[in-house]
This record gives sequence, C-alpha cells and structure tokens, in this order.
Amino acid sequence: MKESFEEYKKTLEPNLSNLSFLYNGDVLSSTDSYYSNIKPSEKTSPSFIINTIINIYDESFRMMIDKSETIVISKESIKLSLGNKGNITDVIIGDLKLKPSYIFTSNKSKTFFSSLKRVDNTRSFPGYFYNIEKYSNMNLEILYSPLIEETEGESIMYLVDSGIQSLVYSIQNMTYDIERVDEFDKWKHTINYTLYDCNYKSYKLIIKDLSKIREDKINKLLDVN
Repeated sequence: MKESFEEYKKTLEPNLSNLSFLYNGDVLSSTDSYYSNIKPSEKTSPSFIINTIINIYDESFRMMIDKSETIVISKESIKLSLGNKGNITDVIIGDLKLKPSYIFTSNKSKTFFSSLKRVDNTRSFPGYFYNIEKYSNMNLEILYSPLIEETEGESIMYLVDSGIQSLVYSIQNMTYDIERVDEFDKWKHTINYTLYDCNYKSYKLIIKDLSKIREDKINKLLDVN
C-alpha cells in the first residue's frame, strides 16, 4: 500500500506545485496532523488523498483567518476612489498601500473586480484551488474561497503577501496507513502529515455599506451606555 502511495505522490507534487499559495510557504513552525476515514476497500484511494489535501487547505485557511489583521472600509469610499474605471486592486495598492500576492474573495466580494474567470470545477482538485484572475504585472493572484463567512451589509476578502502552507514539505513526509476495522468489516485509511505555520502577513478587508458602519457605531455606543 505504501509503495503505491509513493507512486501517487510523484503525480501529486507537479499538480500542486502550480498552486503556490499552498505549495511554497516560508515555514516558521510545524505540528503533526492527520486525516482519516473508514472505507470499504483496503486499496489506496486517490479520492481520499484529494480529500486530505482539501483538509490541509481548510486547516491552513483557518490559521490564516486567525492571524489576519482587520481593515474596514466603506463601499462608498471605493466608488469615490475609482470613479467609473478600474477595480479594487487600485484601492488596495494605491489607497491602502498594501502589496498582496494573493487575494481570497467571497462570492460577494468578487463583484469588486472588473472581470474574473469562472471557478473551474473540471480539474482533480476543487475549482477554488485555482486562481480566477492573475495580474502578472503585480505578481497577484485572485482566488475564491468557500470558507469566507460574511454577515449582511458586508463583503470580505483576505489579502496575503506569501504562501499560507508548504505542501512541498508536507507531501514529502506524508505516510498512508490502512488498517482493518473488524467490527465494521471495513478499512480505516489514515494519512499522517505535517501542518506548517508559515511566515506571511494577512489582512481581513471588510467592505461595508455606510449605513451598516453607522449602525455598528450606534450599537457600540448603546453597549457602552
């Protein structure tokens, strides 16, 4: 079983190496982690391996959310800055003086960009692993993420200056274990891997309607009193 997994890793690495936000992070520290599932077969499962990578994405993205510094701006200020031309990258780089390498958007915050490709769901990994726009002159990729949570009256995106995970090392050190679960007459599949905390700066950019900002201020004042 392990030999077949080693063979599969040889095809896994080149497919992931193009996803630089997950592949090329600058490692600070690490923790041991794993992903497991009960399956009806003892054969190495490609779908299980893909689900493990999705789990690593989820863990890495939540780590990024926890590390992010919050910036709040109004939707109206974006319109004033841009007029009838450009998109929000002009505000991020020009007004906020930030230089992200990756911007993760929600469905709502995608609308602040002038034109984006549709999420491609025809590849091996989920469509949101792949960029929906790339600005080569800015070294910037735009990606959609289903893990971004928003409330009414706001749109959220995350701005990150470097990779959030280092799969180049995770894949090298992965082990695939399969053991029989007698009481179910099935097999427990487990991939053990190293999860890395990487060196990057991230911002949670919240774009609110002015009416929502005023409402938040009033509620804060009422809470104080």
